[in-house]
Amino acid sequence: MMFEAFDPRSDGQVGEELRRLPVLAQLREALSGKHLLVTGGTGFFGRWLLALVNQLNRGGADIEVTLVSRDPETFLSAMPGYRGCAWLHWQVTDIRRLSTLPGRPAQLIVHAAADTSAAAHARPLELFETITEGARRVFDLAVHSGCERVLITGSGAQYGDLPCDSGVPEQHAGACASNQASSAYGEGKRAQETLAALYAQAHGLPVVMTRCFAFAGPGLPLDAHFAIGNFVRDALFSDEIVLQSSGEAVRSYLHGADLAAWLLLLLVRGEPGQAYNVGSDQPVTIAELAARVIARIAPHKPLRIMGRPVEGAARSFYVPDTRRARELGLQAWTSLDGCIDSMARWAGQLPRPT
Repeated sequence: MMFEAFDPRSDGQVGEELRRLPVLAQLREALSGKHLLVTGGTGFFGRWLLALVNQLNRGGADIEVTLVSRDPETFLSAMPGYRGCAWLHWQVTDIRRLSTLPGRPAQLIVHAAADTSAAAHARPLELFETITEGARRVFDLAVHSGCERVLITGSGAQYGDLPCDSGVPEQHAGACASNQASSAYGEGKRAQETLAALYAQAHGLPVVMTRCFAFAGPGLPLDAHFAIGNFVRDALFSDEIVLQSSGEAVRSYLHGADLAAWLLLLLVRGEPGQAYNVGSDQPVTIAELAARVIARIAPHKPLRIMGRPVEGAARSFYVPDTRRARELGLQAWTSLDGCIDSMARWAGQLPRPT
């Protein structure tokens, strides 16, 4: 369930949600005429980035994008409106084998390639290799082509277990457990940042680093490990919402449109060598989230919380401190209720799940 109803040539919901962003003029000015290389462009991050570039190009920005993908046809089958887009080009390869680009060199790079699915985490060695080798390939390409700037997407998972009383700042000294295979994703993202620092030292490569948290909006899978997606699905299509946990875990959610704007603005305005948290700083427990989804979508449906708190166990807390990003004018422009409404509007147009 990924953006099936979205046609980049149309003027539908995704376009409406992008046009309300207050930074479109800034982005249009900063990116006008640029060639942007995007890795990971067929996932949630990439699809919102492409949608935002499409919106900017409708306003005359003339941005060119090359997308790295092993299987463009699957993407284009789901989103046929991108077939024949004059500004969109494809580099068909695995990120671990990326070398040169044909034609015009990329001036800017957004490196967002990393599979966050449960299937990918079941192959931790391959996941770690994809993150680290992919980063090296991107950095080598950037150096050889004289790229102006690179932005890499990391994760809040890099911090390990977080304190549960306030949002985590970028200078937090915590980290994942390096002696556990389950840390492959977080440790791979940490190693990616170290590689960025090494390439900056050796080659002067300007790399902006981001650590991304939790997100919402059209295109987020409704049948995966994303609580807000599952709640929206059940509120629309099931008789009740069932929460298997105690619901005490704390999360926050940034809308996909806001996410795309943050990433592109950090690409052109962020300080190279600096890390920026990307996400909302407004915490909500999972139980509160479920109740909010019901209130917005299906107030007549019941919520059942099956789990119970574990005595003495710290609750999971995954919320960023975003003061560093706010200094650049970045905000969560979409409220949590706005995120829920947006997802409900989009998902309500999809075929009913079987």
